[in-house]
Parts: sequence; C-alpha cells; structure tokens
Amino acid sequence: MAMLGNVKVSTGLYVNWDSFIKVDDKVLNWMQNHQRKRPEGFILQSAAEAVHTLDEAFREGGREFLISEHLYSLLNEVFTERERRLGGNGYHMGRALYDLGFNPLVSYPLRPKGLMEASPEFRVASGNEFKRPGEEVRMGDLEYDHIIFEFKEDKSRGISTAGRHILSWDLMSTRGIFDYDFMRYASYLKFTDVLALSYAHLLLPKYKRKTDEIIEYLDHPKRPKVNLELGEGSEESMMYAIRSFSDHDCLDSLSMNEMECKTYFEAESTALEDLINVAGGKVKDYGLDRICVHSQDFAFSISKYDARKESEAMQMARRAASALTMGGIRAFWGQTESLAESDVKKVKKGISEYNLLVIPTLVNPEPRILTGLGDTFAAVQAIIALR
Repeated sequence: MAMLGNVKVSTGLYVNWDSFIKVDDKVLNWMQNHQRKRPEGFILQSAAEAVHTLDEAFREGGREFLISEHLYSLLNEVFTERERRLGGNGYHMGRALYDLGFNPLVSYPLRPKGLMEASPEFRVASGNEFKRPGEEVRMGDLEYDHIIFEFKEDKSRGISTAGRHILSWDLMSTRGIFDYDFMRYASYLKFTDVLALSYAHLLLPKYKRKTDEIIEYLDHPKRPKVNLELGEGSEESMMYAIRSFSDHDCLDSLSMNEMECKTYFEAESTALEDLINVAGGKVKDYGLDRICVHSQDFAFSISKYDARKESEAMQMARRAASALTMGGIRAFWGQTESLAESDVKKVKKGISEYNLLVIPTLVNPEPRILTGLGDTFAAVQAIIALR
C-alpha cells in the first residue's frame, strides 16, 4: 500500500457507536413471536414494524431506518449482548483514508469520553487548532448507537440474501447537530483539498433546512472540492440537500449505491444499464463533474475527469472495500489480489463530454465485515478522483 500524496482530506458529518446483532436462533425466535405491521411513518414505532422490515431485509437486502426512543429501549432490553464498534459515515470514511496513509480531519459533533478515547488518531478541530480525539473529550455529551442486524444467506431459515439492516435512534443525526469547528476548516482550500460528506439521509424532514447551514460555509470561491455520499432514509431531506448543493454550485461529485440511485434518480431498476442511463442525465442536470455508483457486483463513474484517473480511483476503492470485508484495510490489503472479479464486463468509453467507466467488483465469499463498505468505497474513489 502506497501513500497517495499529500492531500488534505476532511470527512463528515457523524461519528457514533454501531452495535451488532448476529441474526441467530434468538433473533429468529423473537421475530416469530411478533406480529408484522407495515410501517406507518418515517420512524419505526413498534417491534411489529421492526420485524416487518427485517422480513423484507431477509428477502431483498437490508436498509436503514430511524426508530423511536421507545423502540430503541425495547430492543436494548431484548438484545443485551451486542458487539460495539465505532461507526457513522464520517468515521467510516475517515478510517478508510487513515488506513491508506492520509491524515484526515474528521467531524465529531458530540465528543463523549468513551467515543473519543476509542477513536484512531484522526485530526479533530478544536477552536483555532487541531487535536487528537482523546484530547478533546467533552463531559456530558451523549453517546448514540445504531443497532445493526447482520445476516448470512440461509434459505432453510428464510434468509435469501446476505447483508445488514440498521435501526437507529440518534438525535444528533436526525436533528442536524453539526461540528461547526470542523466546518470552518473543512470548507476552505487552505485546510482541505477534498471534503467527503454524508449526512442528509438521517435528517428528519422538519430539519431538512439544516442543510442551509452547510451551504453557508461552502458558498464561496475558495471552497474545496466536495463529494456528497447519498444514503437511504429521508428522501425529502436527501433531495433537498442535492438540489441545494447543486443550486449554489457547492458540489462536484455524487456517490451512491444502486438502491440509492434507483430511489433518488428514479431509475427503472437496479440493472446496470438503467442506472447508467439515469445517472448520465442527472450528472448534467445537477451540473456535476462526476457521479459514481457502486454495488456488490459492479461500480461505474460518469466523469469529466481523465479515464485513467477514474480507473485508479475505482480500482483503489474496490480494493479498500474488499480488504475491509476481510477484516481491515491495512491488515488485508495484499490479500485482495487473490480475490476473483464479479461477472461484469469492463467498459470505458466517452459519453458527450463525460467518460463512462464500468468495473467489476472483487468477490469475497466469506465476508467478516459488512458495515461501512459503501462509505469506504465512496471516500476512496472520491478523494483519488477529485484530488
């Protein structure tokens, strides 16, 4: 693994705890003892709604849902033994870049003792200086965690696919509590060459205009290049962010997975051809330099940048994500060379003023880690392409 240049990178907006539940007999028995109820609103309120979404996840793949404090407390009572790891979009992106040799500035809106002392040696903005997370503890700050059900394909038990399903109670993300010290440094070229953001999918619709605060920081000629990673959750808040960034010319690149491309760009399906067609239109509509879409089987970019640069970005990103599935980017980087490619044909061609590049992914048949893969791919490809 080689250093990728002296590029100043910033990632945000959230760091939180992830707590993991392996889907086993206890989980399946708990589900069996509950009725199913289709969710009535944006936030899941009951166990019946949670079980309904888990059933769908076992058939169609996992998603991310917000849950009420009541449901969070109920799940805490039932599933007392959980593995806890650092998570959040800002953390996953920052950790991937840190493991590749960068020295990222990472956003910490809340800074509780346990979270900060468990963090890697990222840079953290503190007033007029940078510190390490362990030096920047704020007593009294709350800790939030996202409950993540991880499952493997087992058709005999009614699980048709592998994946993870996230249920989050997190007022920091849903109300738009931001790290303003971070934003002051992350929004100027003097301190940041590339800013990788992901946040708006967890904003409740009534807080969607919190995006305006971020736009205020970035709406000037000396801003860094910006990549916004989409996410499943509040479509209203996510679309408001995309339009606002685009209208104020504060965005260079969008990245997303295939389901997010289908949802936000209204693609006919998640088939590669349909996604390319709709992304080719949206990259022009939003006045972007590039759009990148990733999935388990393929990744593609539609970009104004040189095809060789895009190829380097996506090759590095797929290796980083694959190494993470094995257990960690630094520890398993070399072993990714032994992985087979998915059965997707490579494509490199021009589309008007853009380049289209399609690559297959690397296939790990026995992944150890399923969470943070999209953030890892998004951050690495964005930083290398935009640097």
